Amino acid sequence: MSNTDYSFDGLDELEKALTQAIEKDYPEEFEKMVIDLAFQLQGEVKENTPVGETGNLRNGWNVGDIVKRDGEYYIEVYNNTEYVEHVEYGHRTRGGKGFVKGKHMMEISMGKVNTALPDYLREWLANFLSEHEM
Repeated sequence: MSNTDYSFDGLDELEKALTQAIEKDYPEEFEKMVIDLAFQLQGEVKENTPVGETGNLRNGWNVGDIVKRDGEYYIEVYNNTEYVEHVEYGHRTRGGKGFVKGKHMMEISMGKVNTALPDYLREWLANFLSEHEM
């Protein structure tokens, strides 16, 4: 897919501070949480992707490896299907006389995951704090 970046919102300052402390002291558990979020996004975007004749577009969603750069974690949810951008953003028809609207399956999916993120993080943090008796 294109290099469009999406990010999650919804962390208040306390959650950010706790998350940073957990990420420092328990990096494996923090990474598992980030990976879990990426797989949730993959499932959501697959569900929102139209099924064509072959199903290749819907089945083409993947989760990349987690990478830490400059103190931040990155994980890519991507689709290498040749026409994914045309379906996401829309495209002109052959001959250029018409336009097929985009399905915005990644944009919609990011919105859903982003909306659910504060509750997800609160639950994750509560479970983490309970497990580690903090």
